[in-house]
Amino acid sequence: MLEKILQTGLTSLIAIIALFILTRIMGKKQMAQLNFFDYVIGISIGSIASEYAVVRDIHAAEGLTAMSVFTLFSLILSYISMKSYKGRKLLDGSPVILIENGKIIDKSLRKTQVNINDLLEECRQKNIFDIAQVEFAILETSGRLSILSKSQNRPLTPKDMEIPAPYEGLCTNIVIDGKIINKNVDEAWLMEELTKQGISSYKDVLLAYLDTSGILRIHYASK
Repeated sequence: MLEKILQTGLTSLIAIIALFILTRIMGKKQMAQLNFFDYVIGISIGSIASEYAVVRDIHAAEGLTAMSVFTLFSLILSYISMKSYKGRKLLDGSPVILIENGKIIDKSLRKTQVNINDLLEECRQKNIFDIAQVEFAILETSGRLSILSKSQNRPLTPKDMEIPAPYEGLCTNIVIDGKIINKNVDEAWLMEELTKQGISSYKDVLLAYLDTSGILRIHYASK
């Protein structure tokens, strides 16, 4: 019994390591932008890994080969999608307009198999509670719904009111979990800034970052 448990633990560890390596090879698209083929391939690789972990009749080489073949197939599809517009359209499909000028396009709902309840829920999640306020609602190839509100229903922006607004870029992380992650930071300057806020060591800092105006923002772990 103990031998079987150890063997299952070893094969599971191998399967997990293989999954990690293969998903890294396939790239972040597998998580961020799943299409139909990505979804099927991801499930298939996971199923093969679980079978390999617990079924004794599957040899290590067989399980790893099967997962590698699915990964290679995914990479080939991704390459075709990147290099060929027709291939991309075939593999990923095309966006479909579900709402136009406040009117639901029934034909598009049938084509995409989206029902009214799902459409209304997606609109509510984007703070749209009245279909009449929607100029366009487009079902993207990733399955997400993009909504463009009618111009009279959009919130005012500084540009609309001709008010100048400062530039906002990306914040720069300096310290995360008590470790300096930015190699370009001056440690003496950092300690001086921390001391001003009563912090004796950056190891006590949960998060420290420079905002877009150059101000150091500090969040420290509670003791």
